[in-house]
Amino acid sequence: MSRVLIPVLSPHDAQPEFISRISTDASVVYVLLVLDKDSLHSSFGFKTSEIMRGREVVEKIKEEIKKNKRLCTDILEWGNTIEKIAQIAEMKQVDKIVLYNAEKNEHFHTIAEDIAKKTPITVEIF
Repeated sequence: MSRVLIPVLSPHDAQPEFISRISTDASVVYVLLVLDKDSLHSSFGFKTSEIMRGREVVEKIKEEIKKNKRLCTDILEWGNTIEKIAQIAEMKQVDKIVLYNAEKNEHFHTIAEDIAKKTPITVEIF
């Protein structure tokens, strides 16, 4: 079992198949919501005006993970999405960062690469 960071990048991240995979692989899950007022990517992340929608997604993910009897903590951060993901992953000493490409966004691999440049922690896309 491992420690996993799930950055919430889309309102569609609370999908059952994604959550069940995380729940089987992880013993501790951190669900990260980054509010990025300068988000350059309209296709991922949450702007500050979307706080409520982001919190709703985080709560759905937490509820499902806790049903599988896993420890789960949510984290709310303000700042650059990519930098915050890397910083929190290192601070929490997670084994991997798991991203969910819910909308099959073609730029998603670029996002994963940007995160990987900031931290040695494994970045996995589901």
